[in-house]
Amino acid sequence: MKIVRTDNGGEYKGKFEEYYKCQGIRIEYTVPKTPDLNGLAERMNRTIMERVRSMLSHAKLPKSYWAKAMYTVVYLINKSPSVPLKGDVPHRVLTGKDVSYQHLRVFGCLAYMHVPKDRRCDSYFSTVRLL
Repeated sequence: MKIVRTDNGGEYKGKFEEYYKCQGIRIEYTVPKTPDLNGLAERMNRTIMERVRSMLSHAKLPKSYWAKAMYTVVYLINKSPSVPLKGDVPHRVLTGKDVSYQHLRVFGCLAYMHVPKDRRCDSYFSTVRLL
């Protein structure tokens, strides 16, 4: 990454600015309150938020799982084919490693964890949700 463009709304101020300067990344600011000048990023933000809402609704999870859902959405976007990359996967382009989908599960699905008998206590064995 060489340049970060932001609408001067404050999201990339403070520690972000320090980090970018240390890494030699230039920050370009557009006029405040004009998200249309950064349409690509705004559209991606909207896409991410729509997917987060959809996943939380489908899993019937409360808003307290918002951050986990957002992390999952971005993870999946980075593991999915991308049109600008001519169908290649961002993760593969960045790392050079093939992408595996074997570990993926339905967000928020009911799961049970197995605790060996010698490590069990009555309250330890419980139902958990995969996130």
